[in-house]
Amino acid sequence: MATLFWFTLLHLVCRMVSAENEANSRIVGGVPVDIASVPYLVNLRISGNFICGGSLVTPQHVVTAAHCVKGVGASRVLVVAGATRLTEPGVRVGVEKVYTPKAYNTRTLSTDVAVLKLKTPISGPKIATIELCNTTFKAGDLIKVSGWGQITERNKAVSLQVRSVEVALIPRKTCMNQYKMRGTITSTMFCASVPGVKDSCEGDSGGPAVYQNQLCGIVSWGVGCARKSSPGVYTNVKTVRSFIDKALNM
Repeated sequence: MATLFWFTLLHLVCRMVSAENEANSRIVGGVPVDIASVPYLVNLRISGNFICGGSLVTPQHVVTAAHCVKGVGASRVLVVAGATRLTEPGVRVGVEKVYTPKAYNTRTLSTDVAVLKLKTPISGPKIATIELCNTTFKAGDLIKVSGWGQITERNKAVSLQVRSVEVALIPRKTCMNQYKMRGTITSTMFCASVPGVKDSCEGDSGGPAVYQNQLCGIVSWGVGCARKSSPGVYTNVKTVRSFIDKALNM
């Protein structure tokens, strides 16, 4: 994909999995969980291939990352809910409309958010919505991230099980200094990880970063995975809330 290729050139890795690559790896430093513990988590398929995660915020709307679906026709996207493993059928619903903000920047990944309107409301066992963020978090607070991304930066071993990990919010100035000359930490982003130990990774893009049972972040990008000086970068839901609210009412 053009966006992924561009960021590879810049040594920035969008945390999505190319449809041509194996997509069944996992979060770094996390633990396997049942989807019942993260019932809002869905996986996105493009032309049948797992590509990204997402969060069910209403029975008929999913919030994900713009870089996962920008330029992709809605008819090619399938949402799978209620599945712990990528091999499980879960509850599958097609997408009627893909909304991405005009402010989304493919170079910096600023405003990296998208809303998917489903063809029909989705429901079933181990499926629930999550509230959008209306709380405040600070440096050191732990944020729960879930998905099917890689277990390490280099290990592409297949793992179908969804995993969750808790990462700590990193001070904004610290993150900006760490990414100086390598990427831009814009006002729509925050950073979190346990350096060298825990992080999101490729395949986790679009998935939820949850604080106090609210969707406060969206997995977006990073340099490598769980590197000591390269924390994961997330779209801050509070800063893109107006776009999300507008899309939910369209």
